Amino acid sequence: RSVIESAVEGDRSSGHHHPATMGLAHDTQPLLEKKGASVSSSWVVTERYWVLGLTSLMAFLQGGIWNTWGPIAPTVQGPYGWSDADIALLANWGPICYFIAVLPSSWLMDCKGVKLSMQIVMVLLCLGSGIRCIPTESKQTFTLLVHAGQFLNGLAGPIAMSIPPVISATFFPTEQRTLATSVMSVANYVGVAISFIGGPAIVNNPDHVEHKVFTYLAGQTALCLLGFIGVMMYFPNRPLNAPSRSAAADRTAFWRGLRDLTHCSSFWACAASYGIITGMYAGWSAYLAPNLETFYHDSQKAQDLAAWLGFWATLAGAFGGVGFGLIAERALKGKMRTMLIVLTVLSTLSYLWFALVCGGYLTKDKEDVSIMLYVSCIFGGLVLNGTIPLFYESAVENAYPIAEGSTTCVLTTFNNLGCLIFLLLPNVPGINEWPAWANWSLVGGSAVSVVILFTYQERKRRTSYDMASSPNPDDFNEKKPLSPSAALN
Repeated sequence: RSVIESAVEGDRSSGHHHPATMGLAHDTQPLLEKKGASVSSSWVVTERYWVLGLTSLMAFLQGGIWNTWGPIAPTVQGPYGWSDADIALLANWGPICYFIAVLPSSWLMDCKGVKLSMQIVMVLLCLGSGIRCIPTESKQTFTLLVHAGQFLNGLAGPIAMSIPPVISATFFPTEQRTLATSVMSVANYVGVAISFIGGPAIVNNPDHVEHKVFTYLAGQTALCLLGFIGVMMYFPNRPLNAPSRSAAADRTAFWRGLRDLTHCSSFWACAASYGIITGMYAGWSAYLAPNLETFYHDSQKAQDLAAWLGFWATLAGAFGGVGFGLIAERALKGKMRTMLIVLTVLSTLSYLWFALVCGGYLTKDKEDVSIMLYVSCIFGGLVLNGTIPLFYESAVENAYPIAEGSTTCVLTTFNNLGCLIFLLLPNVPGINEWPAWANWSLVGGSAVSVVILFTYQERKRRTSYDMASSPNPDDFNEKKPLSPSAALN
């Protein structure tokens, strides 16, 4: 390890700038390998997937911890004296802390690199999960510790949600970036999916609930410590050999990049569409158990159904994210906008179906209702979560040469804004008198997202810059190599 890190540090001090450092690119060298840097292909692959694995584990844990309490709400609300608003607030610490930490997190990723960013986020996850395990006899003290833990986990949210495109741009070649982003971005949602069944499987009834909750929280803490050890053992800022031309080029200076981003209209259309549909879906998922309880009037049945619906929908979304990312990368190059429109239309129709079933408009038969709920929810999760990596890659392609960290942090801020608004709705006086508000809010948000996407203009600025250095001029439209600044215009 020491030999490897010495080599990496020596390369870092040799004048080669990280893609996310300040200043526009002045790189004209078409070669991907840096002078004096030579590593075996097996080490390149090993390092690449080690980084991919640790980043995915971090995102997985952050998502799972965020969704700890929603799936087990009907079981823990009575013993701990928590209301629906308390459960919503525990989930709401995610978007609240996101707004607090998004700017420092963006600066950290773009100016200090992914190594320090990952180390800090793993410390936050360990502290956030561990503080909830402190023994106490007071339910009030335990409630405060739980809120503190969710707060710390929420501070890790901007990096957990925004770092996948930064990692893929830094470590993966052009033809693998979308797939790598897909794997890392859906990991957060796999964590959410596992929490839908893991939590209710452990905290399955109010008997000995304190012991069961402690077991659940201690397991999350142990996994966080495992991830922390892995990151501290080895996590480089960047590989010795840049995997693409854009990976070896500098990005726009941090503050200038944020300023330039405000003038990129195509990015804002992408961000608004993404934030509305995915943010409201995240809030709807966290509120699924209380939502279903209004229709079934049985807390245990609502918790069980919400657990399995959430698990299968999110797991389907994880496969959808990777699958659609692979399709976009291999079969439909340059047509992400078309894919996004199709997928968001399908998700809108799926949750319209779900809302109609819950409202009793299609059938009253309990068996048919269960089948329709499963099919509509799982298919909706498949297509909706499948859009997430496509939104990420579309946004960074449009905003290049603005650094990926800044772009994705601003993008995911819209997601958290949508989630925050949704989770604040239960506090609106009188809204809970209309049991269907959660389902129809999601349908309406999805429809608005579709409309916005029709105004979105897709541009492949980063890919154009990468392909401009290709030895085969038939691979791209540009007749000569472009600088990143030229690609932006």
